[in-house]
Amino acid sequence: MAPLSREEITSQVFQSLAGTPFEASSLDVLSGGTANFIYCATLSQPLEDGTKEVLIKHSEDYVANNPNFKLTLSRCRIEEKCLEALSAFPIIGKANENDPYNFSVRTPKVFHFDEKNNSQVQEYLQNGIDLKTYALKTYLGSDSETTKYQCLQLGKALGSWLRRFHDWAAQQSELRNVVAGNEEMQQLKHMINFSWLLDRVKQFPSILSDAESIFEEVKKMAASELIDETQLQVIHGDFWSGNILLPKYPIQEGSDTPVFVIDWELSQLGKKELDLGQMIAELYELKLYKGMQGGLWMVQGLIYGYGTVNEDFIFRTAIQFGTHLVCFGTSVSGWGTPEQVENCARIGKEIIVHAWKKDRRWFEEGELACLFSTK
Repeated sequence: MAPLSREEITSQVFQSLAGTPFEASSLDVLSGGTANFIYCATLSQPLEDGTKEVLIKHSEDYVANNPNFKLTLSRCRIEEKCLEALSAFPIIGKANENDPYNFSVRTPKVFHFDEKNNSQVQEYLQNGIDLKTYALKTYLGSDSETTKYQCLQLGKALGSWLRRFHDWAAQQSELRNVVAGNEEMQQLKHMINFSWLLDRVKQFPSILSDAESIFEEVKKMAASELIDETQLQVIHGDFWSGNILLPKYPIQEGSDTPVFVIDWELSQLGKKELDLGQMIAELYELKLYKGMQGGLWMVQGLIYGYGTVNEDFIFRTAIQFGTHLVCFGTSVSGWGTPEQVENCARIGKEIIVHAWKKDRRWFEEGELACLFSTK
């Protein structure tokens, strides 16, 4: 059967909400995300708490932007269960009362899951925008002390949230059982990280071929990590700047800024370093491609907020950081010039190689010395 058109899917979502507390008077398509169909629904009647708008996340057994790319629908139930469990996880606010910025980091509430139609009803962040887009609109071209402090504080809030989530999730046996069933998404994540790593050697032979043997060892290491589940724990699985939402208006001192950590359908058993390394890479790309110093400042804050870890953890995080640069940082259409793309591949390779060799001095002699500030 041919995939439904977007108009047909929108009509189907409308019909599935009819007769429920979430019946909609209108559905507005939201940008962002590639795998699912996302809407802001204006409710025909407000909920008991006064809520007038909710987010609808509808899923099919394929990527919304590429129907030929199949995905398991079990991811929908995984996400819903994760958000339910995380409703008990405390909101992470500012650690110091004297901080001028208060970022309240949490996950959105999940109101309802229609398993028959694979549609979730979630809390909607009004005027929300993802962190990557926000940074490009707000921090590009700004190297002021105000921007630096704000970027450091925002990164610190995200790092603190991630560390507390990892520590909390390690104690949640029921949640662990849920995400342990997300093996298909776990294997997908592994493939696009580490199989793509070797594919990039063919794409950039003059830059990456001298590191191919180390890339092979990295791939073997990552595969071996998945064998013993006792060494894995619950992770977000896709922790990057596109899955962080905050209001689109400039952050103001003295005001509370809600920050949502969204998109839990890739939650899986994995290494904690995957979450941290992916976010570091995505923030660092802002500097690589756009010359945005704020990207590096957010990296510094993120690492500081995550807190003390051992050296092995740092090197494994760095391997993930470099892998993400090589695999994903070189593949975003229109993100940079061919020369910038090649530079991203080169820097990603250097990070992987020096992390694999546990060459701490190499990192400490450059701007990535901040990776070791947690130790």
